[in-house]
Amino acid sequence: MKRRSGLVLSEGRHASRVEGFTLTEVLVALVVVTASLTVIAQGFLSGGKASLSSQNESRASWLADSKMAELEAGIISTQAGSSGTFEPEHPDYKWSVEPEATTTTGLSKITVTVTWKEREQERTFALTRLMAERASE
Repeated sequence: MKRRSGLVLSEGRHASRVEGFTLTEVLVALVVVTASLTVIAQGFLSGGKASLSSQNESRASWLADSKMAELEAGIISTQAGSSGTFEPEHPDYKWSVEPEATTTTGLSKITVTVTWKEREQERTFALTRLMAERASE
């Protein structure tokens, strides 16, 4: 049996042998590849959104903690509510302080709330601590 360029010669008879893929097989393969790439792209998009959300929440946590440190140091009064922004470093984040009296004498419940916009929706992070009341503020 001799083989020449896709034709099989056997005892004087010619038989053709087609090598390759059919059009149907190629189309099915393209559909599978396209569907797979779509799913992978959605995974990357979801991962990117989750990463951004996590980064924003971590920043809000850090900013709330820094504002709480200012309250503990006496830079901001704990007697009355106050609010502001974290400009110029973080102008998209706003803060508010809400003091609340407790049943225990000498302690105040202080809540620092940080708000920001994420995907056209307002998000918040709140940090609450009990603090000793200062005699002169």
